[in-house]
Amino acid sequence: MINYLFKNNNIFILLLLLLSFDCYSQCTGCTVTNPTASNYTFATNSVVCFTTGTTTMSDVVFQNNSKICIASGATLIIQNNINSSNGTNVTFEIGGTLQFNQSPNISSNLTINIANGGVLRAGTSGGNNFTFNGTTNTLTNNGTVAVSVLGFSNGSSTNLVDNYNLFTIGQNINISGTTTFRNYGTINIGQSYNNNSTSTYLNCGTINSAVGYNLGGGKIINTGTFNVGTGSIDMSGNSRLENYGTFYSKGSINGASSSVIYNEGLMKVTTWQPNGATINGPTSSSKKGYTYFLNTVNPNGAKIGPNLDLTRYSQYETTMVKAGAQGQSAIFNSTPTYINSSGTSTTAALANVTYDCSGSGTCSAPVVTNTNICFNTDGSFPPVANNDTFNLNAGSSSTTSVLANDLEQYNGAAATTSNVILTQVSTSNTGVTLNTSTGLIQVGSSVTSGTYTINYQICRTSLPSSCSTAVVTVNVTGTTSAVCYKPAVTSGTALSTNEGFTSLSRANSGDTNWPGVRKGAWVVLESKTKGFVLNRLTTSQVSAIPTDDLKEGMMVYNTTLNCLQINTDGTVAGWKCFNTQTCPD
Repeated sequence: MINYLFKNNNIFILLLLLLSFDCYSQCTGCTVTNPTASNYTFATNSVVCFTTGTTTMSDVVFQNNSKICIASGATLIIQNNINSSNGTNVTFEIGGTLQFNQSPNISSNLTINIANGGVLRAGTSGGNNFTFNGTTNTLTNNGTVAVSVLGFSNGSSTNLVDNYNLFTIGQNINISGTTTFRNYGTINIGQSYNNNSTSTYLNCGTINSAVGYNLGGGKIINTGTFNVGTGSIDMSGNSRLENYGTFYSKGSINGASSSVIYNEGLMKVTTWQPNGATINGPTSSSKKGYTYFLNTVNPNGAKIGPNLDLTRYSQYETTMVKAGAQGQSAIFNSTPTYINSSGTSTTAALANVTYDCSGSGTCSAPVVTNTNICFNTDGSFPPVANNDTFNLNAGSSSTTSVLANDLEQYNGAAATTSNVILTQVSTSNTGVTLNTSTGLIQVGSSVTSGTYTINYQICRTSLPSSCSTAVVTVNVTGTTSAVCYKPAVTSGTALSTNEGFTSLSRANSGDTNWPGVRKGAWVVLESKTKGFVLNRLTTSQVSAIPTDDLKEGMMVYNTTLNCLQINTDGTVAGWKCFNTQTCPD
């Protein structure tokens, strides 16, 4: 969801989450505090707070809109049965410890927020199962979760798990419904796990799976580290694995004809059985996906490309050891189908598929395993805002938008004012600003020489919650010239002025000397109570003047820059603000 962007933005969001959950752990708004009954009903619309010591209950009932809050340092142990009704809503706010000594199966729509330092476990050491059976379930963990089997048993449910710290699942994950795991911390899974076509794993941290899994038509997107131990990764149906970080499979990856592996990072694969599967690389030849193979591959209809490099290894652990021979025959026991970015069959050279960088050891694109990118909950990427530097004079604006090097989302289209929402977050000088309509940097005429910064944010128009931030450095010059007054040139013949506009009734007074008495001008404007107004245009409107119509000396008042703007050479680049006293020649 989030760019560390991106990384700065992600850190900011994470801090907000931590702060908010610390607030939860303080347990405010309590309707009941520290109840001691052995069997207890958490009543409708109640907030039951546990603020100190250890409380042990036997059987409990959760009624609609009930909430429990366990403060830091407090512990609630529920020994026996949990009763809740389908369609009701229950919330757990955990700053201390919530322990279930049985295996809870909660039918309510369950929201769990675990603060930094908070603990949720099933069983005294996390050895029992925990099952969500409601239709809408959310678990946000900034502390520690320990369970044996994690289950989502409602086929009509929507489930979101956000993990920012440590989540330990001793055995399996069993999934029904539409379930999304988004991991910023560490998830440890002790055995295999089963997924479905609507399950998604979004990993920005570390996931360690001791055994393989059946992706079941679902999706994994990895920008962190994803380690899979022995056993098979079964990519049945339309399963998709996208790797932008490091993905290590110690067992076998079994593909299907419609399954896809997309690799833009580094994959270490022990055994791959394609069965018609595809390994895609980046669409841009400026990037490459790097894949290491321990065992040779029977292509069996495999489609490879574009922009991939494949290397054969004889050993991954404890040190990396390359096999002696490299090349296609070291990876495949027959020729695979090479494809370009359009999926069209081609040659290895045209697909830019190389083997150990064609034996040179030097690759045109670096191995990138840390993009510092996290995802939106729908699996899409956030926008990419990149830092900028501008060198500008006081009273001028940039000719290039800050969006020129930004993307609407990672690997996506260029950012524009149509597909992103541009916002100035802060500026170190109120005279140095960002025009959010155009993306141009504007420097006021009174800004002194120096270096200033603007922080800005872009959010996807299609998903305004998906944002990225960047910093613009503005080096301002051109304000240090001494004020200069030059006498007018008075030599030569003073010519009469033949045309004038007056509000002083001179034209009807019979004064035959006016406007001729005003020497050396083409036109005279004269008034004591009126002003002269030039055409008032914004920067965008000035930019829209057709090039063929531009003339040297053309003048407008720029309402965006608040200055008299004169075109000095009849070109688009010739517009200058005349608002700084100096000595022009």
